[in-house]
Amino acid sequence: MELLGWVTASLFSPPGEALFRELYAGTLEEALEELTGHPVALPRVPPQELQTAYTALFITHPQGVPAPPYAGYALDGAFFGPSFHRLLEIYQEGGLEVQATWKDLPDHVAAIGEAIALVADRKPHLARRMAQEFLKPWIERFGPQVKTHDPTGFYATLVDLLEEAIHAKTGLPEA
Repeated sequence: MELLGWVTASLFSPPGEALFRELYAGTLEEALEELTGHPVALPRVPPQELQTAYTALFITHPQGVPAPPYAGYALDGAFFGPSFHRLLEIYQEGGLEVQATWKDLPDHVAAIGEAIALVADRKPHLARRMAQEFLKPWIERFGPQVKTHDPTGFYATLVDLLEEAIHAKTGLPEA
């Protein structure tokens, strides 16, 4: 579960130098191969195109953001709803706290990935629960939108691979 968490956190954070370094070194493909159990070839996308796709998919788009990266929104259709508060309780149970310097909401898919990774060793049941109750529903709700609206194919491929990885790590059927 730890690897699933770190990969999710890395891939759903805004693309930057660390992501590009991991992509060019092949370490993300290796991690995804370990998670899915088969060879993985991610689309090669120039950094500027990847940043543009990320922005259009997850941050801002003239016709509306196709895939808001917030699990609570995926579950409740609103920000700060019951799912958001349930996730905060799970974070607290796992000994995690949201730092004041965190620049996004704690139910951002990247934050959930990081939380999964941080609790995986000491509280594996909580890591699995976060993957089942928050990550998987986000992929089910917004994965199709990512696949439809991703001009690069990069994030669409990631959605498919994360569906496989969640299934492999939690035993839950793929969406």
